[in-house]
Amino acid sequence: MNYQKLKQQLGKIKHCPIFYLKKPGCSRSTKLFPVINHLQTSQKYLIISSDPSGDTDKTKGPNIPHSDFSLRFLALIFFGNDTITETVVVFKNYSELNKIYRKHFYWTHYHKCYAQGNPNNFCAKKYLISEIQLFNPQLILSIGSKPVDFLLGKQKLKNRINRILNYNGVPLIASLHPSKNWNLSRRTVFSFTETWRLIRRNIQFDEEDYLFLHCFKEFKL
Repeated sequence: MNYQKLKQQLGKIKHCPIFYLKKPGCSRSTKLFPVINHLQTSQKYLIISSDPSGDTDKTKGPNIPHSDFSLRFLALIFFGNDTITETVVVFKNYSELNKIYRKHFYWTHYHKCYAQGNPNNFCAKKYLISEIQLFNPQLILSIGSKPVDFLLGKQKLKNRINRILNYNGVPLIASLHPSKNWNLSRRTVFSFTETWRLIRRNIQFDEEDYLFLHCFKEFKL
């Protein structure tokens, strides 16, 4: 990771001059600012989702979930499922689990502001390629079709899930976006559970992290 240059780029994204234009050319909501997530040098896995959640609140500290989606996502990372059982465990232990998550994962977006469910490629063309190059990930997780289509070319997501793809020599795994209940019925068709098993098999935590995670009966490799 080129930490200093990536930090500089994130500063440019945070203060994106395009944001203040009345007709910026991007697909953002006019009420929300760019979302920048925590970066630290120990991180080696890159998550790319389409755009930030509409309820994301970055004014909250690291010990409080910034959105409902963050609870579900941490449940998938650590427990491979995001039912109410796993999300309650994450909520009750959010500070400790988020600390482990932030140590290993950096989360960015195809579109840097909330785009009301329909982001275009404006931000991706401007920032995402260099962001990946500067981060130099060991593994890329593409959440939803937008990031993987941008990186590898347009194709049906069903043809890409539950397998290890390649982006310029970096392993990439694509998954159906888990954000809303409307797509629960699509998970079987998109091999959602199998894809997350594959993702979790390709993630390595530190020994001290494993000691903590094994305290939870929900943690199964």
